Amino acid sequence: MYAKGYGMFALWLTVFRELFAKYIFNDWQFVGFLFVLITADTLFAMLKVIRTQGWRSLSFKESEKFLIKCFLYFGVLVLAHVLGNFLIHGKPFAFFTWVEYFLCSYMIAREGFSVAKNINSISPGTVPFWLIERLDKFQKSGNVKDLAKDSTPELPKDNNTPTS
Repeated sequence: MYAKGYGMFALWLTVFRELFAKYIFNDWQFVGFLFVLITADTLFAMLKVIRTQGWRSLSFKESEKFLIKCFLYFGVLVLAHVLGNFLIHGKPFAFFTWVEYFLCSYMIAREGFSVAKNINSISPGTVPFWLIERLDKFQKSGNVKDLAKDSTPELPKDNNTPTS
């Protein structure tokens, strides 16, 4: 009797997993990276509070913020997945794939920016200011070029170097 119940449960779980991966979300590797940044951000923010206000200033608000952030990011991940993977008449509609890449990149940049700021508030200069500046600029503009744009002047080319 129990074997039949477990088999039926396994069947329903398999169907649910497949439907979840197809229609809701399926990039668990990305979630791992995002979760690492969210956790690091939360821990560094707590350390910052402890250093400035002491242990007694910690409350469950940090845990609540962590859970709310995870829940909201899950919503953004579902939105990104649906917009990037929906089908029309069984064929992928590739026009919105950029939205998925952008939203995922934005979440990583946002968390990276927050982690870097929290680290520098604990120990100024640990993370290069130019990196924080670029992540902040990307958050504000949404232009991926702001992450790669080099703000330092280009070095002069050596005329004695052979060219191919």
